[in-house]
Amino acid sequence: MTDMTDSTPDTAPRTRRAPKGEKRREELLDAALQLFSLEGYSGASIARIADRVGISVAGVLHHFPNKVALLMGVLARRDEVNQKISDALQSELTLSSFLGGLQQINRSNATAPGVIRAFSMLNAESLVDSHPGWEWFQSRYAAIHGRMRTRLDHLVAIGEVRGDVDLDALIHQLLAMMDGLQLQWLRFPEAVDLVERFDSYIAQVERDIRARPA
Repeated sequence: MTDMTDSTPDTAPRTRRAPKGEKRREELLDAALQLFSLEGYSGASIARIADRVGISVAGVLHHFPNKVALLMGVLARRDEVNQKISDALQSELTLSSFLGGLQQINRSNATAPGVIRAFSMLNAESLVDSHPGWEWFQSRYAAIHGRMRTRLDHLVAIGEVRGDVDLDALIHQLLAMMDGLQLQWLRFPEAVDLVERFDSYIAQVERDIRARPA
């Protein structure tokens, strides 16, 4: 009798493993994020990042040609999670879903204080226009403002938001509350409940801007 063992298809589920290069790249981004959160962009060095991962500076430069590229990688990855949350809520164009999306992003941020600390430090450093992150942050805020304005214009058009609301001012206030509250939370974590404070603020915003039935 012929042994069919070797010819039987292997149907056991296999766990997908990230390629070695991809795994190393993620390790470098993690290390850069940690150092940026402790020392800022200016204080962190490629040598320190390499040391944290256990490779040479040349090994880092194989994946990222310079520290600016590392910074851009950290910033881009920071926004990926928030963009996924936002995209998931785009199908329902209501005021509740719009504000709920901001709350979901804030809740996600509350689970990653190290990420928020690094992002806040980089944001502050990049206020100098010679900083390599200047253009990224400028473009990011402009893009966010544009997307929020499009959503709010639609909500006014369908009668969910009052027509007399200054939408640009509202967007500035929403973003300022998110960024500013995060700073208070990072500085006073025992006194500031990031989720509760923001949810309370959003509830007030909804009461203020929702259109009343005629």
